[in-house]
Amino acid sequence: MGRVLVVVSPLVVLLALAAPTTEAERIVAAAESFLGQPYVFGGRAGRRGCRSEGKRVRCREGIDCQSLIFFAYEKVLGTHWTRYSVMPSVAVKRRRLGRPVAGLDGVLRERLDPSALRVGDVLFFLLAEYNLDADPPLWTHDDVRYGVWHTALVHSVGEEVRIIHARPGDRVVIQPLDVIAFDALFVLRRPGVR
Repeated sequence: MGRVLVVVSPLVVLLALAAPTTEAERIVAAAESFLGQPYVFGGRAGRRGCRSEGKRVRCREGIDCQSLIFFAYEKVLGTHWTRYSVMPSVAVKRRRLGRPVAGLDGVLRERLDPSALRVGDVLFFLLAEYNLDADPPLWTHDDVRYGVWHTALVHSVGEEVRIIHARPGDRVVIQPLDVIAFDALFVLRRPGVR
């Protein structure tokens, strides 16, 4: 999302946001529409489509890290948010959120080259031996299994990588990648992004 400088007169200068042009930029812009929304684990912004005891019910208010991504994808791609799996291992296999990126499909934090990330990439933040009862490990390295604890979208790249995510216990925010706790990362990317 670049900025365009438009000089209207010597005294008036307007900064206008350039309209997002790529699919990835449109997905990030859609996620931005949720900035400030409160984080609620399992929150789906009160939408219809959740189930409780086998019955359809209105979903919980608020947003969690996955629903932020699901809703942004829904807005841009038209696929209803319930079509995306909350199980990261299933999401990776189905490839609806993108394809694993070679070299970033399981990379230790200390080996991560941030310049390889692109706007719109889906990030799965992994912790060693975490949450393995709920979902199989997304990545195994040197006999250590890594499970997903959080997800985000790459918001911007440059001197620092910034992500947009529903920060647990807080709200939807944009922050530097460096402030997120993780042992390893698993990245998905939409086709056509270079």
